Amino acid sequence: MVADIVYVDDEPEGLLKLADAAHAGERFSEFTPPPPRAAEGVAAGANLWVFDFFNEEGQVQRPGLEGAMNGLSVFQQLRLLVGDARPPAIVVSNHLEQALGTEVNPDRRHVLAEEVGVEWVAEKAPSKGDVVAEILAIADAIAALRNAALKLSAASAEDYIDTLATLALGLNVEAPWRRAAVRDIGEWRPPAWRTSNGSRRAARLTAELPVVPELRAARNIVTWMIRQVLPYPSFLVRDHQLAVKFGVQLACLREALQAETPFAKACEACRYEGLLKDFDGRRWWIVGIDAMEWDLPGDRAARSAALQELFGAVPVQELDILDPVIVSDADLVETDDIAPMRECVRAVDEHFPAHAAAAWVRIEDAVAERALAAKVVPEDQGELKDRR
Repeated sequence: MVADIVYVDDEPEGLLKLADAAHAGERFSEFTPPPPRAAEGVAAGANLWVFDFFNEEGQVQRPGLEGAMNGLSVFQQLRLLVGDARPPAIVVSNHLEQALGTEVNPDRRHVLAEEVGVEWVAEKAPSKGDVVAEILAIADAIAALRNAALKLSAASAEDYIDTLATLALGLNVEAPWRRAAVRDIGEWRPPAWRTSNGSRRAARLTAELPVVPELRAARNIVTWMIRQVLPYPSFLVRDHQLAVKFGVQLACLREALQAETPFAKACEACRYEGLLKDFDGRRWWIVGIDAMEWDLPGDRAARSAALQELFGAVPVQELDILDPVIVSDADLVETDDIAPMRECVRAVDEHFPAHAAAAWVRIEDAVAERALAAKVVPEDQGELKDRR
């Protein structure tokens, strides 16, 4: 038997109860640490590995105990066994900060996961988000990519991104802005579909449970999505960008999206419905939103009237801001704050993809915080000197 989700935990009841509540308990094959030899073949072809970090009594109080077995060490054991043809791995814990030895910002977990060498990290009982939903979204993404493996592997270099856009990213073949969306995807450098046979030992596990070579390619694409595409404004954007694009207050825009307005209907045609669409909130194709905004009148009064027609019964509250930008916090995570560009400077850190647009932070915040000031791009450093 090959499992869907392999879950290694000495006390799996809590997470499994949440999975049962989501009608997904049967998708988890749980094992106590260390997993028995029988679990090796099951894990080799699974869609996802999930490891609880603390799996020995007393580790929470002594997380650095030398020689102690933990979720990361179990992961490394299976990784060495299976090799590069493995599924994504998630480390979960009720004490994630103690386990990883650092403060955990839920909006920066893509950075933390990269630092500890797994694809994702999560609280078992998070104050923000839904751990089971995240687990299922990643497992479903891997399953979908495996189902599309033959077509993705057969695509030529010229057709690969277009094929990926259709089969994995859910790009509508009828969208008038499809060609521009495909170009946008290419700029974010999606991984090529390259497979692997895994380790020799894994290949000898059993004739009935061979290593699945497309797992490497599927894992690379999912990792690209959760580490680069989704955490930053990319070819997919959140409602913050919609508010700035249309020049309306964020609360007003969200109300129009929730109501049955012509605006909501038009945005629905631009809504992202591909891999990981439920991973961390709704996203929209930016080129589709650009096309909607382009069709609005250029004259301000006419534009306001057209927006009100789109918003229907929801009163339009326009931004009284010239050149609005979305303000990010000291960790360069976007907030709900929208400010004039003249009050902000651009900032990046070492984790930003090279092709991602810089974040905007308030000048007053960067002047007050030395660590934030160090992230401001060289071209904008002069703005800080003028305010000191």
